[in-house]
Amino acid sequence: MNSDQPMLPLKRHPTRLHVQAGKAPASAVNFAAGKSAYVVEVDDYALHRSMLYALGAKSVANKMMAHADLIVHGGAAVPPKARAKYPSGELVRADAVLPLFRQEVRSFAEYVRALQRHGFTVRNPSDEGGAKLDFFEMPLVDGSLHATLLQYLGDSPFIRKFVRKQHFPIEEREAAYVPFEVPGGGVTWYYAWVGDAWGRVSAQRGEGDYPLEIKGDQLMRVEPVFWTQSTGMYFYEYPHVDSISGLFIQAGVDALTGRVNGAAISRVWT
Repeated sequence: MNSDQPMLPLKRHPTRLHVQAGKAPASAVNFAAGKSAYVVEVDDYALHRSMLYALGAKSVANKMMAHADLIVHGGAAVPPKARAKYPSGELVRADAVLPLFRQEVRSFAEYVRALQRHGFTVRNPSDEGGAKLDFFEMPLVDGSLHATLLQYLGDSPFIRKFVRKQHFPIEEREAAYVPFEVPGGGVTWYYAWVGDAWGRVSAQRGEGDYPLEIKGDQLMRVEPVFWTQSTGMYFYEYPHVDSISGLFIQAGVDALTGRVNGAAISRVWT
C-alpha cells in the first residue's frame, strides 16, 4: 500500500475469549434461559448482557431491579446486598457465562439467530421495512479481510438480487465511496470501509415507549469471542452516507477455522 493511501480499518482481537482448536467447551446446562439476571462486579457488562440475552435471559440488569432469580457475580464472593435483595436467587460466577455462550453459540450468524429466536428484532432503526439478512462464510482471500469482502460483493447471489439501478442521477460522490460494478447486472453501487459498520444496527424486543434494546456497540461486543480480526463496510445505492438504500456488512476471521464469516443487513426506506 502506498504511503499516501489511507489505512483501511481493521480491528485485531485478543485471543483470551476464543475457543482454542481441539478444546470445545464442556457440556453445561443453560442456566440463563428464562431467567431475570442481576449482573454485578464484571469487567465488561455490555458483553455479559449481550451473551446472556443470546442465551435466552428474560432480562439483564446491572442495577438492582424488582426481581431477579439469577445473580451473576464477578467477585470472589457474592455481594451481601445482592444476596439480601434476592435471597432465593441462583448464584453463578461470571466466568461461567463465556464458556456457556461458546457452547451454545458457535458463530456470529448463530448469535444473531439466537437473539431472533429469543424475541429480538435485529435491524437498522431507520429501515422502514423488514430487514433482509445474508450470512456468509468463505475462505480468506489473499490474506486480506478487505479483499475477501470485495470478493463477497462480486460473488454473492444475495448482492445481485438486492442491488437495483438508481432512480435518480448521481450528482456528487463523497470521497470515501468507491464505485463497484456488480457482475452480471450492469449496476454500479458504492462501498466505503467502516470498521464498525454494524454500529448502526440494534436488537429490539417489545413495543411501546420503552422497548428492550441492545444498541449497536453493545450488540457487537461479541466480536472478540468469534474473530481474530474484523472490519466492515457500507454498500450503498448512492455514494454518500445519507443514501437511503444499501447494506451494512460486518465480518471477521474465525478464530477456529481461519475462514471469514459475517453478515449483511439491509438499509431500506420504503
